[in-house]
Amino acid sequence: MDPHRAKEQVAEAGRFLLQQGLVARTWGNVSCRIDENTMAITPSGLGYEEMTADDIAIYHMGDGSYEGSRKPSSEKGVHETAYRQFPQAGFVVHTHQTYASAIGLAGFGFLSPVREEAEALEGVALARYGLPGTKTLRKNVRAALSSHAHCVLMAQHGAVIVGRDQKEACDRALLLETVCRRACQGLPEDGHETGQALLELSEEAGRHFKYVSFTSAPAVRETASSVSSFRAQLDDMAQMIGARLRTVEADPKSIIRGLKAQNAVLVKGLGAICQAETKGDVDALRLLTEKACISFLHTRALGVKSALSPLDTLLMRVVYKRKYSKKIGG
Repeated sequence: MDPHRAKEQVAEAGRFLLQQGLVARTWGNVSCRIDENTMAITPSGLGYEEMTADDIAIYHMGDGSYEGSRKPSSEKGVHETAYRQFPQAGFVVHTHQTYASAIGLAGFGFLSPVREEAEALEGVALARYGLPGTKTLRKNVRAALSSHAHCVLMAQHGAVIVGRDQKEACDRALLLETVCRRACQGLPEDGHETGQALLELSEEAGRHFKYVSFTSAPAVRETASSVSSFRAQLDDMAQMIGARLRTVEADPKSIIRGLKAQNAVLVKGLGAICQAETKGDVDALRLLTEKACISFLHTRALGVKSALSPLDTLLMRVVYKRKYSKKIGG
């Protein structure tokens, strides 16, 4: 494929996945194979909203060199592994999509795609956990791909989807989310709560923090009504929120005190409020809180304990605060 067209397709796919809610902020990554040993891949630390073809890196799989003004994603090894496993593959996406992430916490044997869905997905496998960007993660993904599955749930992290081209990879990511959403357990039915009380509390908190957002999604309200806290199961929660997501009383003082300690809190019986230094971060925190609560309810319903280890949680938080949170525009 022409390198410039490959870069355009990568940027287009990133924006599409963002619009569909399968990625946010700088989470995930996208690549397009150019030839046997070369791919175009999203850069590290740049949001999809502002990404253009000029930002995409050209990565040479043979020697690890790259071309472009930005470093290729730290997960380039996972993409290379996928291309080596499937010579016919032309496109790979790594997402942090909500329901696939939740399912990956508790196995996937109870997924029930209909025949047409199963044929379109071309197999689903589970990869054991490895810290992002590490050889362990790459090795675990390789083991899952060796089963010939084209969709891999990366435990406590997200999903990797392989396709022959951009359309097939993106369509598979959407279909995987539909199948995983149907299989999630313990989730409340959608309600019609307006969130007026939470809105008022959010406005009060907004006087103390630069950017504030809130969510009264059913899974968040259910979690905020039933637990005082829960431990991080997903590494993006460990990065942006910390070891635990805690519930505070539904009064301004408790919420402000809680938000000074961490960037998101559950508000008892109502939902959650988040605060951050940028709009992009606060929007990502809202989505992340919803995903964390859906994942918690799913694993609770199945009686599965899948919290990250204290060491991995600490490593994710420290690396995020020292590195990724300081990247402005890449």
